[in-house]
Amino acid sequence: MPASNLDLNLLTVFATVYRHKSITLAAEEMGMTQPGVSGLLKRLQTQLGTELFVRSGRGITPTRKAQKLLTQIEPALIQINNAVEGLEGFTTDVPHHFVIYTSEPVMLMLLPKIEQDTQLGEVSIELLPTHSDEERLVQDLNQRRGDLAIEFSAILNHSFFTEPLFDDQMCIIARNGHPRIANSISVEQYYAEKHITLRLRREKTRLADFFTDENLAERVVAAECTSLVSQMSMVSSSDCISAMSSRIASMYAEKFEVQILPIPFTSSAIQYRLTAHNRDLKNPANVWLRNKIKSYFPTV
Repeated sequence: MPASNLDLNLLTVFATVYRHKSITLAAEEMGMTQPGVSGLLKRLQTQLGTELFVRSGRGITPTRKAQKLLTQIEPALIQINNAVEGLEGFTTDVPHHFVIYTSEPVMLMLLPKIEQDTQLGEVSIELLPTHSDEERLVQDLNQRRGDLAIEFSAILNHSFFTEPLFDDQMCIIARNGHPRIANSISVEQYYAEKHITLRLRREKTRLADFFTDENLAERVVAAECTSLVSQMSMVSSSDCISAMSSRIASMYAEKFEVQILPIPFTSSAIQYRLTAHNRDLKNPANVWLRNKIKSYFPTV
């Protein structure tokens, strides 16, 4: 059929169903009934003369023709959506709630900056813990449960883009008054001491091992944790040492009475990135949010 006779709303419904791989979830996002979405989808399939989805278990799977159609229409739909939202631009005078998925270190750095920001107007920014499962994170961003993610692990999905935010480094911490360590630490001392290690859940390895190109030898591990705050607390009350984020160590060194020491082996930068869905690349609200978050880390 001629493209001029095709209802744009049908393509929007199709793209939403495709994104969710579910008529039920698409209906929830669009504020429609499930039969209403099914009816519009069937109408589109009739007009195009081809099947777009097939049943697969409890869900649906797009056909090859559906995949080809989405590839061709998605950029145009994103452009239309951004054009409509950009007519009035984004303003902080109107209530708007953003959700950002991120890790504990970024939360510790970001929350005070958000609370001290007097330029937010009617905008609120909520920080939620990122998922240890990348698939769940992608799904939540895809389904608009979140606007942005701040990660040091790149999301390997062509539907998302990333922008650099800030770099961090590793350091070693030990309590003030440690009986064997003061001001610096050698490789020999590093391996001789007991360790409080930080486990990176998604990467399934320890922080020190992930951010170095060296093959670190086994250490004597006294305890392993997933929280930087508990890590610092345990180091401050023992003779154990730990590798951790330099930025967080600097923020809390005085409070926990720990000394910050240079890493005695080579380490790579912890590069944090902003990640969002491609549809939000030029979305005025998302552009404002990304620029706002970047303004909190001006050294980048």
